[in-house]
Amino acid sequence: MSFFNKDSVFVIAEAGSNWRAGSPQRDLQMAKSLIDVASDSGADAIKFQTYRSSSVYVSNAGNSNYLKDAGIEESINEIFKDLEMPYEMIPELVKYCELKNIEFMSTPFSIEDAKAIDPFVKRHKIASYEISHSRLIEFIGKTKKPLILSTGAATKEEIGWAVEHFKKNGGSEITLMQTTAKYPASLESLNISAIMDLKNTFNVSVGFSDHSIDPVIGPITATVLGAKIIEKHFTLNKKLPGPDHSFALEPTQLKKMITAIRNCEKCIGTGKKIVQKDEMELREFGQRSIQCIKNISKGEIFKEGENFAILRSGNCKKGMHGKYVEILQRKISTRDILDGDGITELDYE
Repeated sequence: MSFFNKDSVFVIAEAGSNWRAGSPQRDLQMAKSLIDVASDSGADAIKFQTYRSSSVYVSNAGNSNYLKDAGIEESINEIFKDLEMPYEMIPELVKYCELKNIEFMSTPFSIEDAKAIDPFVKRHKIASYEISHSRLIEFIGKTKKPLILSTGAATKEEIGWAVEHFKKNGGSEITLMQTTAKYPASLESLNISAIMDLKNTFNVSVGFSDHSIDPVIGPITATVLGAKIIEKHFTLNKKLPGPDHSFALEPTQLKKMITAIRNCEKCIGTGKKIVQKDEMELREFGQRSIQCIKNISKGEIFKEGENFAILRSGNCKKGMHGKYVEILQRKISTRDILDGDGITELDYE
């Protein structure tokens, strides 16, 4: 059985590290406020991140240019240390998610992190830069739970290895997320059509993790191209301090995004060209057919332009398809036909 509804995009509101507010009490309240917003916006799940700085980067990793550009001077080690989510906070957030009828998720960055969240999640998520973390993939494969794997900055060879390694260690259901590992990502860098390449190459479900600022363009494009999961960062306020607030959506934007996705799903339809129920009335009223243009008596010869033509029937009885016009020409009427009525296969010999 699939872990999400195949007929509906699974929307993950990514809280990331945006729960951090300065003190344990404020952190918990901020996290709960984010859960409120995600639930009220109609997201299927809210996702946090669970890690320990000491098990992510080497001790002297320094800082990245993207963080410097955002005005953050601390080293990546200091940033991660400050944003560590206490393991004991997880059950409280799970309980609150249950109350708000939204699924709890969290991305682990190590085996210890994964052990902390595994009892509380239905599915796991692995971040882009963990795609080469063989031990983490092994552990999550052995949980037998579905995996969502982001593929930002990864080659197809690296993705293929991760998929195979996950399955070799007991995993089965996996969704690959097309991702651009840039914060924020420009629209030109999103490469959303790669969804089709990932799907066709690896024969798995595919989604889209969007790091662009625009709330609608990326998610709608991904939905049209068949994304089964869409993930987007959000915050209570873009101006809050921290690395992930500036490119995240604010509450009204998150709701706008999810509404747009749901409306897009309505537009996509079945993928098969059929006559829609909503079209039937005007199909009968407006599509051309062979119609009588003056009263015809039984035994009279049909002549195009004199007593019949290819016209829209309106509220009159609909006649044959226009493709029969040459067959009808010079045939004899088998009944009296009133002006405006459609001419059918039973009306000539």
